[in-house]
Amino acid sequence: MKSLNLKVSRRRFVGVVLLLAAVCAAVGLLPRWRVERADRSVAVIADFREVLPLARGAGMSAEEALSLLKERGLRGLMVSELTGEDSLYGVGPATLMSSRGGSGGTEGTLVSILPDAPRADLLSQWVRLRLLASGDARWAGIVRVPLPLNMMKTVGVAPDVEGLEAAKKLDLAVFYRPAPSPGWLARNAAETLRRVADAYPVAAFTPSGEIIPGYPDVSVMADVSRERGIPVAMVEFSRQLGAPALNALAAPLLLPLHSVTNEELMARNITRQALRERLIRAAVERSVRLLVLRAAPQNMGNSTLSDYAEEIAALAHGLEERGFTLDWPKPPFAGGMGASGLTRVLSAWALAAAFLLTGWRFAVRMKLCPEADFIGTPFALASLIASVGAAALMLLSPAAARLVGALAAPLIVTEASLAAMDFGFDAKGARPLYRSLAWGMFVALAGGLALAAFFSVPEYMLRLRTFSGVKLTLMLPPLLALLHDLKNRVHPESLKQLLSRPPLWGELMLCGVLLVGLGLVLFRSDNVAFIPGFEARTRAALERWLVARPRSREVFLGYPSLLLLALLMKENLWARYREVLRIGVVLGFASVVNSFCHFHTPIALILLREFHGLWTGLLLGVVLVALVRWGRRRLTKALRPLAE
Repeated sequence: MKSLNLKVSRRRFVGVVLLLAAVCAAVGLLPRWRVERADRSVAVIADFREVLPLARGAGMSAEEALSLLKERGLRGLMVSELTGEDSLYGVGPATLMSSRGGSGGTEGTLVSILPDAPRADLLSQWVRLRLLASGDARWAGIVRVPLPLNMMKTVGVAPDVEGLEAAKKLDLAVFYRPAPSPGWLARNAAETLRRVADAYPVAAFTPSGEIIPGYPDVSVMADVSRERGIPVAMVEFSRQLGAPALNALAAPLLLPLHSVTNEELMARNITRQALRERLIRAAVERSVRLLVLRAAPQNMGNSTLSDYAEEIAALAHGLEERGFTLDWPKPPFAGGMGASGLTRVLSAWALAAAFLLTGWRFAVRMKLCPEADFIGTPFALASLIASVGAAALMLLSPAAARLVGALAAPLIVTEASLAAMDFGFDAKGARPLYRSLAWGMFVALAGGLALAAFFSVPEYMLRLRTFSGVKLTLMLPPLLALLHDLKNRVHPESLKQLLSRPPLWGELMLCGVLLVGLGLVLFRSDNVAFIPGFEARTRAALERWLVARPRSREVFLGYPSLLLLALLMKENLWARYREVLRIGVVLGFASVVNSFCHFHTPIALILLREFHGLWTGLLLGVVLVALVRWGRRRLTKALRPLAE
């Protein structure tokens, strides 16, 4: 009996595999989608020590001012542990005095609590607990710390009970910030945090200062989070030593937080409206759920309590307009993702299939393996076995999963962009541009969904682990596309011919433009500090109009480059210099796939962003094509008399 050998066209085989991968990825994304739908609570937080001068300027008590802010949308209060520097400037209930003691006359610091301070007895206990090592209690009512006074400036001395009491009276959640601590007192700092959390509504904490207490062993602080069930606030873009280790130990009890310091506000001249938009963007695009809105610095015009209250109200209104609820959030992954073994298996197979398929397609395009018009049963079965094996390896080995993800992303980009540019205008076998573009988008979306599905786990969604393919997705596809064009003579010359003759000035300029452009793209990736003002204003306008702002590389580079490339090919113009447009198309599709690699961004927002990017980019491309054709006709008309 002859074996059954069914054959299908190569294009249909590729389409079926990608469609199955997209369906499996969609099923694998269901747990993430459920978490994102449930995670809609956002808390606006104020710094207690910033509210105090505003309250006094308005003739109100701290409780009255905070009550007003709560009516406007405030849901949390940031209360920091007071340091030695605070005490030296008269802030808080503690006093510090330099002293010398002991047989050697060693220099130290005497710390005591003012007897008329609120909760003075409790504070005295906490100060002794905070600053005395075991067996060192030799001073009645006064703590002697074996540190000179100048070294006590950054050390935590006493909790800010005034702020804690105000939060407790007004039922505001407390975001508590333990101050730095000498290494030998790290456990004391953790024990003091436990006492504060037992007495006041501490709903999240993260240490202040440049170093986490106890670093490099930050487990003493993480233990408090686990024992008391208090989330650690993950401060975005923090460079604090020990913060990644603390976040990893406290996971999944984590709440992402975004804050802009007064120094950054003034150094970068960030307006109050831009600050509010930045905070809203953090909640919408990066799933940040704790937003610290600082009052305007005291030397700025709108630094009154009423102005600050209206800013909180505007921020709260902007969040509610985008479907958020003003409430203290819960850690999104404290109860797990709710993912079953089946969804993980389907996600792994989807990514493995996309990786092997796009790798095979690139090998075929580079003529490294033969291209067949029809795919038979043996090849299909071998592909299935290989994809199942690769999926199993990814599930068993995290290193293999990272490697496959890092390589799959650029291969998906390369296949999607080359497929989108695989159009022609010859009378026989002409391939319409719209069909090639649709096919390229299908490849990019199916591959992007596969990447998103497999890496939609708390470690990547909370950015505890970094996806290795983001930079490769921007750097490797242009190189692969260039090699493909030289190999297949899409560029008029092969690589050997190109290297065997002297370079032309136009080609040198083209190489310079490509290198500068690629370097700029890599440098600007996730580096918002170097975005020009015009582009920043354009981004803000697109966010207000479209909610999900399309990415700049798609709107202003990728899709317009594709339409201009089609025009030049149809008119048979600039054959030597079309490569710059082809690289532009590749970078546009790299942006499409990269959007799916932002695992902290809601998947619905990513899909909406890609839709807006497609139609706005094509619209801009149509306008550019029309301008180029109009300019070419005018130039031809102007030069015709000279030719005659």
